[in-house]
Amino acid sequence: MKILIVDDEPRHLRGMAGMIGSMRPDAAVMTAKDGAAALDLVRAERPDVVLSDIQMPNLDGLAFLQKLQEEAIEVKVVMVSAYNLFEYAQTAIRHGAYDYLLKPVDMDKVESLLARLEQQLASEAKERGESAGMKHKLEQASSAYRDKLLHQWLIGELSGDQGEELQEYPLLEQLDVLMLTEIRRAEPEDADLPPLMTVLSEQLQVLAEIHGQACVFPLQTIQQGERLITALKFSELSDQSAIALEHELREQTQTRSGRILHGIACRTDSEDIPAMYRRAEKALHYAFHEEWQGVVRAEELEGNEPKETLYLLDGELLFEALQDPSFSKVEAMCREAFKSLAAGGYTEPRLLHNYAALTLIKLKSRTSGIIDQQVGTVLTEAASERIPACGTGRELMEQLLCGLTTVHRALSERKQGTGDAAVEQCLSWIQSHYSEDLTLETAAERFHFNPSYFSTLIKGRTGRSFSDHLTEARMREAKALLAAGKLKIYEIAERCGYRDTKYFTRIFKKQVGLSPEAFKHTARSLTGGDSL
Repeated sequence: MKILIVDDEPRHLRGMAGMIGSMRPDAAVMTAKDGAAALDLVRAERPDVVLSDIQMPNLDGLAFLQKLQEEAIEVKVVMVSAYNLFEYAQTAIRHGAYDYLLKPVDMDKVESLLARLEQQLASEAKERGESAGMKHKLEQASSAYRDKLLHQWLIGELSGDQGEELQEYPLLEQLDVLMLTEIRRAEPEDADLPPLMTVLSEQLQVLAEIHGQACVFPLQTIQQGERLITALKFSELSDQSAIALEHELREQTQTRSGRILHGIACRTDSEDIPAMYRRAEKALHYAFHEEWQGVVRAEELEGNEPKETLYLLDGELLFEALQDPSFSKVEAMCREAFKSLAAGGYTEPRLLHNYAALTLIKLKSRTSGIIDQQVGTVLTEAASERIPACGTGRELMEQLLCGLTTVHRALSERKQGTGDAAVEQCLSWIQSHYSEDLTLETAAERFHFNPSYFSTLIKGRTGRSFSDHLTEARMREAKALLAAGKLKIYEIAERCGYRDTKYFTRIFKKQVGLSPEAFKHTARSLTGGDSL
């Protein structure tokens, strides 16, 4: 495995390189001092993995990610930062980051990360090898040869001479609608029943022929699941033709062994078949969202993708809700946040996968040292394996809530004794009095503890210091007031317990990554300015 480490701080660069080298002596470890140098190395050496700091001169980590995306360079990038900020993680995920580590880097977390990377790289390499072998086998079989020609037709690689070998070729060249159908199984095929692919193919043929001439054939590819292609030429073409087809298909989205999802593309003027296929594939991809009820027409998507997406699930509020006796608040928070993120079914589905996985990873970090390590292992497995495998939004929510239930149960079992009650009361007190001049000493006195012991108790029960909790409460209120846009910066500082505006500005930028003015401008631009 080739690993590139990027950091502008020589001490951190040497430390990370030494750690990786000791963990993986056989790995080829390279280093770069900033994003610009890293980009040159990636182009020349093509590493498998990049561990990059976020804040660097010349080209920072996020800009480096964007450059890789623009140049279509496939490499797994892990962002490393000293800032425990969800906003950084959001931006990194949006630009294609594989994972996110916080400084100081824990060796166990690095080991777990490297193991997951090695497993995924090996799986991808195996899949590439299997794809090449399967392609050779398909070319040898006469029945598969027809499917190969049809696939070449879809991607625009079928020559005129080869097209003549297909009986349906005249229809394929004149079609009005291209539909891509996929079976997403919830359980294995029942051997006592007819194959679902055969049954579904016959059903689609009958349904499509109600509207005109049609042919249905399996899409034989290695990397996708069970898929069918329907080519349809309407007898009477009208604006309502595809809409009627869409409504009829919705009745077939649930089966005995899983879900059937459809992506539909209607032909536009001068559009070629590969362009239709790409649009149908994108529509099928968005059928992940429950809002579409299993059927998506490409025309409904085009031009409606949200320019910005907001993830409203606050990690600290989620952690607090997980400590309630009832799990209902946690579930409501998650469902509301992901419903908002989905934007009515127009958000890129991979973003929901990323945020669900990131939520569990952040929660694992937040509860480290508080609950049993086995729970952390469960969260890691859910984030790295079960969440990415979810084929629908419903499955994704089930897996996310399953992971959170494990944490809720562990926290509930742990909550006992007067120390826990005192800590909870103190945290509630901070939320109500953050605007006052609070100190650890005044808190310890109020709850009848020695300050040193109380500090240890809070840190041991929550994983954070008294000062961390106070700053978190103040920053949360500051962000809300800045987003509202009705107060001056100095007024917000005073309301949040800071008498020195410059000190408030410095703390805010350190915690959030933006100055108060910049955050205020960004928040108002995302929410419509004066509508607040």
